[in-house]
Amino acid sequence: MAAALENHDITQLLHAWRGGDGGAREALLTLVYSNVRAIAASSLRHAPGATLTPTEIAHEALLRLIGGDGNWHDRRHFFHVVAQATRQVLVDAARRRHADKRGGAAEHIAIEAAAHVAANDSDADLLRVDAALSELARSDERRARTVELAYFGGFSREEIAAALAVSEGTVDRDLRLARAWLKQALTA
Repeated sequence: MAAALENHDITQLLHAWRGGDGGAREALLTLVYSNVRAIAASSLRHAPGATLTPTEIAHEALLRLIGGDGNWHDRRHFFHVVAQATRQVLVDAARRRHADKRGGAAEHIAIEAAAHVAANDSDADLLRVDAALSELARSDERRARTVELAYFGGFSREEIAAALAVSEGTVDRDLRLARAWLKQALTA
């Protein structure tokens, strides 16, 4: 997916955009759009209650990226930020839907209280996963990023290894340990 794009071209466009070249921004967005949309589609597999389409998620994620600081180092870093933006779009949408279901006052769901959330509420599930991932990131940033890239970014093992500058074996271990940690956190 993201690996199919030329690293050099994207990195060059990212640097030109950061340097103020508006044409580079347009060229970059045209070049990466289908990959961003594929990342958005992949992220929906892990958010069954989401009402957004891959196109809507991709557009919102790109809008957030355009409005951000744009300080991406290379293609891998850019797609890592895309995965984070995609996750945040899904979580924000789930929070809005969850707030609407609860009279407009969304409550913070701590991991300790996760067992009390209705099992069939996929918005609440996504919010719980987001909270658990955030908690995991506080203790082990790399494992949390590994999960984020795999599930919200749709990255392959090889792409995750390249993005995080670790071996594929480390990716496998991180995913296995992170899944176990998340399972425990979400069932506690």
